Amino acid sequence: MSKRRTSVQQTSNAKSGSSIGRYFYFVIGGIILVAVVSYIIIQPPPTDPKTFCARDTTNIGMTALLIDVSDKLSNSQVARLQNELQHISSISEKQSASFLEKGEKLLVYFVEPEGQVPSLVFSMCHPGDTASRSVADGLSEGAIFARKKWQKFTNDTIATIENKIDGSSAMSTSPLIEVIQFIRAQNFPPARLMNEAIKHRLIIWSDLLQNSNAGDHFSKLDDYKEVLRRNPLEMSGIEVSIFQIISEKYFKYQTNEHTAWWRKIFAKAGATMRMWEKI
Repeated sequence: MSKRRTSVQQTSNAKSGSSIGRYFYFVIGGIILVAVVSYIIIQPPPTDPKTFCARDTTNIGMTALLIDVSDKLSNSQVARLQNELQHISSISEKQSASFLEKGEKLLVYFVEPEGQVPSLVFSMCHPGDTASRSVADGLSEGAIFARKKWQKFTNDTIATIENKIDGSSAMSTSPLIEVIQFIRAQNFPPARLMNEAIKHRLIIWSDLLQNSNAGDHFSKLDDYKEVLRRNPLEMSGIEVSIFQIISEKYFKYQTNEHTAWWRKIFAKAGATMRMWEKI
């Protein structure tokens, strides 16, 4: 009887061990399958290696930076511009949203004399700030490669803008309204197709002294409604941030009334005023 019980017990243990083994391999297989599927899911969409932009740019956010050097910037103003560009994806307690997020496109325009198309000097997508990488980012891309892409993005942006500033000379006209019209028409979707989930932003670095056939702020501030009637501008769904360059030379024209005039222009056009800072 003892030997038969031992034999039955051994057989039972063998069957139990075999079941555990099958269960173990089943669990391991499941884990591997989940890992493979997860890896495939978190893979970012294909991007252009030169611009870092997704192949399909239909639904990516966009920030257009307009720089006005119709008059020369001071050293401190240039330094501030460089600093803002280095922190273009930063957030803080006082700034809950960045000016540019990963995957979104940054366009940099410079104002040209009246009658000329503004210069597009930079067009590249944000590859992701190495300081705020997610777990998915870490799995899909090495830290060193990510750091190189981020450095290229920031270095190329700053170098391109510096070269343009250094090569610029004072202009007799400053067609700001016309340039804003062009950027809006060229880069942002028509108002009826704007998607609230997609961020569209315009950042303006300028003394805001309009000087063209559309208006001459050195003479007077024309009625803003009449200006928009002659120069239609639709900016619904676009966030506007202003860095107003204060000019010692033209300080007397940069009055509270001048600021109010621009605020009325953007409000009438339907833009969302995000911030206004004097530098």
